[in-house]
Amino acid sequence: MYDFDTCRRNDEELENLLTRYLGQDEVFGRVFRRSIATFFSKEKISTLKREISRGRNSKRQDAILVIGWGCMLSPMRNSYDLKVYFDLTREETMKRYKKTGASFGTQSIGPKRLYYIDFPVSERHRRNLFDSLDYYVDANSEDSKALIAAGDLREISREIASKPFRLKPIYEPGPWGGQWLKRVRHLPEEWPNCAWSYEVIAPEMSILVKNRNTTLELPWNLFFDLAYEKIMGVVSGGKFGGEFPIRFDYLDTMDGGDLSVQVHPQTTYIKENFNENYHQGEMYYIVDCKESRRVNLGLRSDASVEEFRAAAENAEKEGMAFDYTNYVHSVPVDKHDILMIPPGTVHGSREGLVVLEISSTTYRYTFKIYDHLRPDLQGVMRPIHIEHAFKVLNKKRRGNWVDRHLKPKPSFVASGNGWTEYLIATSRDFFHEVFRVEVEGEVKFETEGRFHILTLVDGESVILISGKSRRKMNYSETVIVPACAGSYTIETGSGEKCIIVKARLK
Repeated sequence: MYDFDTCRRNDEELENLLTRYLGQDEVFGRVFRRSIATFFSKEKISTLKREISRGRNSKRQDAILVIGWGCMLSPMRNSYDLKVYFDLTREETMKRYKKTGASFGTQSIGPKRLYYIDFPVSERHRRNLFDSLDYYVDANSEDSKALIAAGDLREISREIASKPFRLKPIYEPGPWGGQWLKRVRHLPEEWPNCAWSYEVIAPEMSILVKNRNTTLELPWNLFFDLAYEKIMGVVSGGKFGGEFPIRFDYLDTMDGGDLSVQVHPQTTYIKENFNENYHQGEMYYIVDCKESRRVNLGLRSDASVEEFRAAAENAEKEGMAFDYTNYVHSVPVDKHDILMIPPGTVHGSREGLVVLEISSTTYRYTFKIYDHLRPDLQGVMRPIHIEHAFKVLNKKRRGNWVDRHLKPKPSFVASGNGWTEYLIATSRDFFHEVFRVEVEGEVKFETEGRFHILTLVDGESVILISGKSRRKMNYSETVIVPACAGSYTIETGSGEKCIIVKARLK
């Protein structure tokens, strides 16, 4: 047995390389988009190949195993008779990392080294070598692994991606989390709350595939690579850097607390500073709320940005609370309203709301301005990023302008027997648009070469019919309809009126 880790470059060389990408900030770095080969020494690989060659020629060895990250780099790939890839989802990787004693807040803001280096490098490597694999192993269960022929896995993935499918949700408590998700999704009673439900934060998630008596758990990025054209249709692989571009997740503050006062970056800033592909623009769809609730959105018309920053810096450095509402505008919201939050707009949900975020997939870059001097669930203060925040803050998005432009009114699109569709959010600041479909009976839609994402926001359940596929979608659940589906029908129960939110690329 040979461990390919012996072929790594020395620690000092790697540290010098990676420091340029990880930097000093505790949360943010730059995405490493280089090959896994960067981590290994060509000379050491040549030495290992010679050792393996000698082993092949020796009759004393019945089998030769080469294991480890990178052992299927192109210089080695043709050396093997059998090639097997053992894989973990990001979620399982995080769980195992925590068992080592590592401490970090949430799945979406996990350890820097994993997010910026290890995950993108490993996933790119897996994409490049998959066609040369013989077998793939789902290693997520520590008790039992599941092995499948690589060709079969590709065929199964493409079959699943030809009809509506749902990702495995991820739930996480948080310092402002509420009780709605615990009730609706039947989460453990012992949890203090549930702040987030990741419905489609694609890179962090997985899909469960039942194959006879075995269930495989596939990382989203692998599934997406194997079925890209089925899911994305006419969208070229280069348009969003090969990524799935739309995100759906819940923010639950029902009987919880206020989110931080925060802002997200524009495309230019996020590319230059973090090597990401596109902005972190968001929309808030109000799924449920208490009476007379508001969402922080934009600056007050009379706010001094300089005074706002000074107060935020004083809170961070000296622990002095301040009334952020002196600077931040807010808008009243009711159930089924939608708010647009273009990058650079200060914002944050308040207590008593269930928000469905419908956003670009970029998700790590929440520049907190003020977090109410509140620790996380481990008793640690969450990082504040005032410098980044005020660099991207759009100072023109204020009171009256916000009210006119960021809380759109529904626009009628079409109607038929028992159904009506409205366009509820679109803007040049976003590459996606959102519709609301009210249906009692059934309605049929064409994908027109683009994927659709659906969430049932009112009603007990609906049936999604696509070709021979019939799938039940329960209240609050999110389903992706792939572009290749062509058409699909939403069917409600007898006499029940349901409301579905639908998002797609423009």
